[in-house]
Amino acid sequence: MADVYADLGAWALAKLRATPAVTNLVMDDLLLEAGDLTAEALTEAQETRREAGETDRVLAVVVQDTGEQELVASCAVFIYDRYGYATIRTVREAVITALVNRPALLVRDACVNQVKYAGRSGHAIDRLLDLDFERVNFSGAIIAERDIYS
Repeated sequence: MADVYADLGAWALAKLRATPAVTNLVMDDLLLEAGDLTAEALTEAQETRREAGETDRVLAVVVQDTGEQELVASCAVFIYDRYGYATIRTVREAVITALVNRPALLVRDACVNQVKYAGRSGHAIDRLLDLDFERVNFSGAIIAERDIYS
């Protein structure tokens, strides 16, 4: 039986953690849910990367569930790095490949039949944490077995 997830964000996080093409591009397994990333974890990942000379891996990937509206579920994936934008681009493409055109089973007897790429922010800078990042958005229409959303 397939796994069932609370929301599209939880599904995306599980999918990314199970995709070597993504995990191999992230330092210290920092594939996290929104709210779990700390400045200390970023510093540790950066030190590990410096010591290993692995500049082809980003510092962290964070998944945020962005809710459901009008029977459309959505989530965002944030890719963080302090080595510039080139590495972020590579990880972005791996993330899109891992998530797009896949089904997601959700609670309440519902599913997203096909997750879609819904745009990206482009290069941005988080001044508080001194990070380059990009936000990649995903969404999909919710199909419910019964009228549990009314």
